[in-house]
Formats: sequence, C-alpha cells, structure tokens
Amino acid sequence: MKKITLQLIADELGVSKALVSKALSNDPAVNEVTKETIWAKAEEMGYRMKSSRKTIPASRTGNLAVLMPRAYLDDMEYWGKVIHGIEKELANHSFSMILSSIDISLSPKEGLPSSIYEKKVDGAIVMGHLPDSYIEALAATDFPYVMVDANLLESSIDHVLANNFLGSYQATNHLLESGHVKLGFVGDADTSWSFRERSRGFEEAIRDFNRKNSSNATAVTVEGIGVSGTGMYVAAEFAKVLSRFVKADQPVTALFCANDLTAFESLKLLSDWGISCPGNISVIGFDDLTLTEIMSPKLTTVRVPKADIGSRAAQMILRRIENPDVTPEHVLLSTQLIKRASVGTLDKAQP
Repeated sequence: MKKITLQLIADELGVSKALVSKALSNDPAVNEVTKETIWAKAEEMGYRMKSSRKTIPASRTGNLAVLMPRAYLDDMEYWGKVIHGIEKELANHSFSMILSSIDISLSPKEGLPSSIYEKKVDGAIVMGHLPDSYIEALAATDFPYVMVDANLLESSIDHVLANNFLGSYQATNHLLESGHVKLGFVGDADTSWSFRERSRGFEEAIRDFNRKNSSNATAVTVEGIGVSGTGMYVAAEFAKVLSRFVKADQPVTALFCANDLTAFESLKLLSDWGISCPGNISVIGFDDLTLTEIMSPKLTTVRVPKADIGSRAAQMILRRIENPDVTPEHVLLSTQLIKRASVGTLDKAQP
C-alpha cells in the first residue's frame, strides 16, 4: 500500500508541501477554511493525523448548544435521529454538543441555558417550535445560531428543513395515480410551517392532476390534530370531523396525513369504526418513523432524512461561526416516498 506523504496531499490539492504541514500542525497563520480543506483531503487519502492537530482555536470553547422545546423529549424517535446527525458531524470537527431542553412557558431570560449568556458555547442549533421571543433573544446577543424545522421564516437566519412541499406532492400523486379522487388532508396546517407546506403540496398535486387529466378530484381537510412547541395534540372534535368524512354517502377513499403520528391516530379510529385499511380506505403518513415498518398494515409514508438534516445543520453553524457575515442559507433536503401496504387501488379500496 502506497504511503501517504505531505507531498502527495499537496499535489492532490495543488498547494505547497509547507502549507500542508502548517495546516496539519494547526498553525494559526493558516485560515480555518484552508485547514478544513487540507484536513479533509488528508483524512480522505488515509493520512495518519495526530488528534492534537485538529484542535479548536483558543478563542473558542469547542462547545455548541442544541436547543429544543422540552416536549420534544417525548418524540425522540424523530428528533433523536436529528440529534445523532448533529453530534456525529460536530465530532468530525472536534466540537462537543450540549443538549438543552427548553420550558417554553418561561421567558427567554429564564428559559435559555446560562451557557448562552455566559458564552460557554460558540453557537447554537435551534430545533423546532421555540417561541419567537427566544429567537429574538438569541439575535439580541449577537450569538451565532441556525434553525432546524422551525416556524420562523426569516431570510437573515440559516435554516434547514425537509422539502415538505415536494414530499407531500409526490405522496398525493401516488394516491391519485392509484385511482383515488376523493381525498382528505389530515392535520391543522396552521400549526407549523412543515404542516403548511405539506398541505400546500397536497393541494397543488390535486390541482395539477385535474388540469393535466381533465379530472375532478376533490379534497377535504380533516382538522383537529397537529403539532406545537408543547408537542402533539388531538382536539376533542377530531374524531367527529374524521367520522363525518369517512362515513359519508360518498366518503373519502384516501387520507394524506400531515405526519405519521396523525396517521396512527387516524388508523386507530378507523379500526374502531370497522373501516379497514387499505380495504376501505388508503392512508399515507409523513416522517417514516420506525413503527411504520412493523405495524399492520405497514404504512406508506414519506421518509425524512433526519440524520442528514442534523448533519447539515451542524455544517451550517460551523460555517456561520467561521464566517459571521457569510450569506444565509435556506436548505431543503429531499424526501423519499416509501411505498408499503396502506395504499390500495380504487377498486380495492371501495367497500
């Protein structure tokens, strides 16, 4: 096996051997972007580096805060994978992660961890639906942060999300192509930006399908279930609203649910009422939680790249720390439709 030398790395990058040596020795005369490039190439080529070479500048703590509403601790099936992606990416850059769950009933001064105000972390990744007052408090401290799947849409803040619109558009098309022309969207679209985009994708898919096929597919919205900074909620009237649409003289034959949890709740009610899936009605979820693969029927859903979202958020905050004035990014990561057993063709779905 060919031995990897400093000269070989320099030749690959088109730089001098001296620059490679300085970068791998963490020489402060070499800027951080160049160091990262050289470290990455050295690791890719299999060069043995001493861990001390990849150290954090003395002006930094080497710690990053990850902030999330406390209620999200009950949904670690989703957020745990995002956190894993963050932690893995930060480790590649010799940073440590400090997870802080926030009681959003408190004011930002009381709720934000002391590490923020005391500058014991170099930046923060804000996950989910923290109140706007918390984001404003972070901005007021001139503290670097990025957002993950948040409700606040601000062009000046780095933000990474799944492409909720295209994910729901593709899922709805799958229902339409399976012969379903009476569809229902399950979820309160105004409770989160993600739900709103999924609702928009659902509506656009139906509109485009009708125009291209001279069809008359129709849609209803089943409200009373959603997400917030305090977690999932199911309103008392949800069952009544769902019942009205699935037990009508001309019932909906397919449901697109704003996430897997709303699909689980809907399927439980449908089962209680003796309405089988996919025999009487087809159902699609969104997120691809583990239960979707082991339930009966296995749930067709839209897979969100949770770990990749976390990894991308970590890259974004490190970029922001290194270059505070760099142009903000809004990144949408692609989703994937996972076809399982909960969608039938129309002739199978009808009673």
